[in-house]
Amino acid sequence: MPLTANRDLPRYVDQELRALKVKASTHVHRGAHVGIDRATGLIRPLAAGDLFAGVAYEECDNSAGADGARACRVYTQGDFHAALAGAAQTDVGKPVFASDDGTLTFAGGGNASYVGRCVDVPTSGEIILRIEPLWLSQEIRTVSVPLASSTSAPTSNGVLITQRPIVVLSAHVAFNTKPDAGALDVGTDGSDPDEIVDAFNLASLTNHEPAALTLAGSAVAAGTRIWAKVGQATSTAGVGGQLTLRYVELP
Repeated sequence: MPLTANRDLPRYVDQELRALKVKASTHVHRGAHVGIDRATGLIRPLAAGDLFAGVAYEECDNSAGADGARACRVYTQGDFHAALAGAAQTDVGKPVFASDDGTLTFAGGGNASYVGRCVDVPTSGEIILRIEPLWLSQEIRTVSVPLASSTSAPTSNGVLITQRPIVVLSAHVAFNTKPDAGALDVGTDGSDPDEIVDAFNLASLTNHEPAALTLAGSAVAAGTRIWAKVGQATSTAGVGGQLTLRYVELP
């Protein structure tokens, strides 16, 4: 209800460390990437797609406990020296994702969770990670657009204009009636958009059944238009085409 008098709210001066309740039947190891189970709001060793909560300051074994029976202190700010396979100096500034509680990657596919930015690469295969927990940008978003198909020419279909940098997590396509020929390309080049999906054979589809598309790339800058190009069919144009992208926006 609206206030009718002044009040004092307790304020946490230090935002670096927080004690967070742990999900039942889980064991958090010190140094683990910690995720929030979206179904319960409790933390656990990060699973791909979790909202990133931080880095475990300590071990917490709640294997035999109920939801929230134990709490684990978690770093919610800071720079961390961590392994990331293939990291090079040119990767400084890139967004970083976690696919589980111990693995970092620059690729955002497979529902990997956004955890922060690479601020330095001390040596090949190792980074300094500046963690960014609980960003609203980690909410997974979906866009679905119709796809036109023609026997007279390829078609270009607008998909999305990004407002912030995004990482595409997955892409699917379906047609009620598939075209008898033609490839699907998705990307940012209006004439040859193949940066996200490159030359998927639409004739390989099964009518009415969505197909997962292999991502050729995933990162898209802010203020960029994404296109889907449907290659020319031979004698049977596709009917009822739809493309769906799942993505996260970055800070």
